[in-house]
Amino acid sequence: MPMAHAEYTPPESAVIKQRQNEAGALRLLIAQRRLYTRAKAWQGIRWVGLLVLGLAAPFVALLVPSAAVVIGAITGAWLFAGRTLLTVLEARTMVKAACVQEELDQMLFAMPRTITRSERPEPEEVALLSGRDDRLHQIAAKENLLDWYPIDPADAGAVSVAIAQRSNASYTGRLIRTTVIIWAAVAVLWTVILIVWASVTDITLSDFLLGALFPVLPAVLDVSEYLVSTWKAARDRSDLAATIALRLSPDQPAIDGQELLVWQERLFDLRRTTPQIPDWLYRITRRRNERAMHAAAATLRGNG
Repeated sequence: MPMAHAEYTPPESAVIKQRQNEAGALRLLIAQRRLYTRAKAWQGIRWVGLLVLGLAAPFVALLVPSAAVVIGAITGAWLFAGRTLLTVLEARTMVKAACVQEELDQMLFAMPRTITRSERPEPEEVALLSGRDDRLHQIAAKENLLDWYPIDPADAGAVSVAIAQRSNASYTGRLIRTTVIIWAAVAVLWTVILIVWASVTDITLSDFLLGALFPVLPAVLDVSEYLVSTWKAARDRSDLAATIALRLSPDQPAIDGQELLVWQERLFDLRRTTPQIPDWLYRITRRRNERAMHAAAATLRGNG
């Protein structure tokens, strides 16, 4: 919960719309994208190792049974490294990105800084991440970062902030659910292929268990935990989006500033704990998700 603070009043929607394309906002927006990409890189290194071990290790162990023990040891060692060093690096970078994204929202929405984040990057680091000031607009245009939030100048300031918060929660929630579906489908397909391959090669049950299944159980555990935590993150974001959408209903009283601060704090908690979404999936689904986001925003403000 935010600390006690003077009454918060959002700025006018026209101010927010203009401010999100100014140099200060673009600098933060580009920096947070760079940090999230770096966090995804650490996650990617961990997952590439697990994929290689999970896909290749069973077949190698079945073809060369004497290598089963070695493969099991390698899998365990990589899982240990992934859950310690690589996870720490990913989480640390992700929290930095969440802090920069929160600073962006506080700038756009003129929100008070109610909590000091020790993980917040220094201004120099943000500047190094975003690049030269004279290229900020060019970079933002190239990466489709202009008009980041769906803001209508005709809306009340509180409505625009609430729609922006809901859009962020809902947008990422859809990406997360897509990620879970893809990973689950890959896991099922891999299991079917492994079982079929083992059956057509007349491998005994003991060889299958010792050479194929047991060596990759740690990797399967890691994937399972990732899917569970990712699905929970999607559900939490959906709950927040639904809560905000309900308050935007015409029959509801006007949204006050304190509600916006509470939702903003909840968004920060979700941003710093939500598992990362691969960049390739983000790029593939971006256009469709942005169309849905703008359509939902129009509906919530009564124009859809």
